[in-house]
Amino acid sequence: MEVMSRHHAPDSSLCLLLLLLFLLLGVPMATSTEQSPARLNKAHEDIMRDILSSVGSTKNWNTSSNPCQWSGVHCSSVASSAFVTRLSLPGCGLSNATILASICNLHTLRSLNLSRNSFTDLPSQLSPCPMKAELQVLDLSSNMLSGQLGDFSGFHKLEVLDLSSNSLNGNISTQLSDLPKLRSLNLSSNGFEGPVPTSIATSLEDLVLSGNNFSDHIPMGLFRYGNLTLLDLCRNNLRGDVPDGFLSFPKLRILVLSENSLTGKIPRSLLNVTTLFRFGGNQNNFVGSIPQGITRNIRMLDLSYNMLNGDIPSDLLSPDTLETIDLTANRLEGFIPGNVSRSLHSIRLGRNLLGGSIPESIRNAIDLVNLLLDGNKLVGYIPWQLSRCKKLALIDLSSNQVQGNIPIGLGNLEQLVVLKLQKNNLSGDIPSSFSDMSALEILDLSHNSLTGELPFTNSTQSLKLCYLGLHGNKLNGVIPSSISLLQSLITIDLGNNELTGIIPTNIGTFLKLERLDLSKNYLSGQVPSSVANLERLMCLFLSDNNLSGPLPELPKWVMVNVTGNPGIILDTEENRTSGSMKGSQDDFRSAIWVAAASFVLGFSLSFYWAGPGEKLMPRLEILHCDD
Repeated sequence: MEVMSRHHAPDSSLCLLLLLLFLLLGVPMATSTEQSPARLNKAHEDIMRDILSSVGSTKNWNTSSNPCQWSGVHCSSVASSAFVTRLSLPGCGLSNATILASICNLHTLRSLNLSRNSFTDLPSQLSPCPMKAELQVLDLSSNMLSGQLGDFSGFHKLEVLDLSSNSLNGNISTQLSDLPKLRSLNLSSNGFEGPVPTSIATSLEDLVLSGNNFSDHIPMGLFRYGNLTLLDLCRNNLRGDVPDGFLSFPKLRILVLSENSLTGKIPRSLLNVTTLFRFGGNQNNFVGSIPQGITRNIRMLDLSYNMLNGDIPSDLLSPDTLETIDLTANRLEGFIPGNVSRSLHSIRLGRNLLGGSIPESIRNAIDLVNLLLDGNKLVGYIPWQLSRCKKLALIDLSSNQVQGNIPIGLGNLEQLVVLKLQKNNLSGDIPSSFSDMSALEILDLSHNSLTGELPFTNSTQSLKLCYLGLHGNKLNGVIPSSISLLQSLITIDLGNNELTGIIPTNIGTFLKLERLDLSKNYLSGQVPSSVANLERLMCLFLSDNNLSGPLPELPKWVMVNVTGNPGIILDTEENRTSGSMKGSQDDFRSAIWVAAASFVLGFSLSFYWAGPGEKLMPRLEILHCDD
């Protein structure tokens, strides 16, 4: 047995050695089989060298290498030669249209992207042009093209044409009728006028005409494009009733008619387009009631800023797939439906005539980010169940008739950025949990009947608060010196309360403070000299207190009102300034509120076109204090 063992050991080592040697030899053999990219056809290489002189250093092309390896250049090989099939030169600072004379000779080109350059008269350079024969994608968006639409005949294989964000104008009649395979057309953000074009190939799937001057009615001829999946006509001058023919679009996914002058009722045929998931009809003049069942298929519905009336359909908020609903600024009445889908991200029902209470079933919307119910006639209490919606970033219940205490649980919403509860009938203390809301930037509780002391303590340093609106309540106690820890504050409005004591001496440590309103309280003592250190201060309202002593010297541009403080010492010029402010303070406070509303409510669900072949995607935009 020992002899056999001695004989087997060398055999095993030899096998292992041979295996390693084989593997090592196999590496260079495998490497030697790799082929370098085929050399570009001589004619195409000469053309690319010509293009190189126009592109310059913007693409960092290596002049000694094969052009097929250059960034933005894609080639296809036939036998031992390669040909350019795709050329992408966005944002290269190109303006001389003579570069097209070279590009046009790339007869195998299938895709050309010249977006975000400075071309002015490209269409006139497209004829004659050998590349027309094979070109499938042409992107000339975000240039400086002007004048009327050029001749696009001869592009028999063109599928995608993007001329958006230029200065093209005039009518569109038959210029695009000779594009038999066109699937996607984007002419948005130009100056086209006249009727909506209806002479384009029926193969069309995406039609984006937004941001032009198209006028008249939506033509019936539009419904011949039976393959449409996207139709965007927003921001034009379209008028009249919308034809009720959307069953002609069995594949339609996105319909945007926003910002026109369309009238009449919401077309009922939209209810039966099962593929439709977004409908934007906002900022028109639609009338009548909202059709029952309109959200059965639609996931994103925006009918804001119209003249719709009647009750909100009972099933509007209930579909399992519903994501966003915006009915802001209509004439809707009745109650908010109690059946709320858990899939909802945004509910915007502000500035209507809605009554009743906020439904407790709002807790079902666990993914809710935006809740705007402002400017209605809502009564009752703020449901504590809102605190279960942990993703809430914006709550606006302002200008209603809501009463009772502010739920303590709202202070536990860690993602809450904006809380607007002003102009209600709220009472009780401000929850102490508000001092720990690290994401909160806007807090407006003004014009209620809140009592108690300000909730800010030494733990408030982590707060990002930039707008603090507590005007017109019954708050008492002193202004804590810890308020100076809120270094992001731009506006402090504590006017018309019952605050006592002195103005904190460290009030001048704010780096961003522009507006300070402590008027109509019971404050005493001197105005701290540190106020003069507020480099960004624009408005200082201290009227109707018990302040005394000299007013610190402030820059001429600061608006100051210290009337109603008999002990304040002013020089002649300051006295004139102070006296002139008394009648304008309320107006200015309103201006502050409007500015804050505009500054804060940058929460908007918008949609952007990501380019040919891409989808329209939702984007939630939030303007923060640092913007």
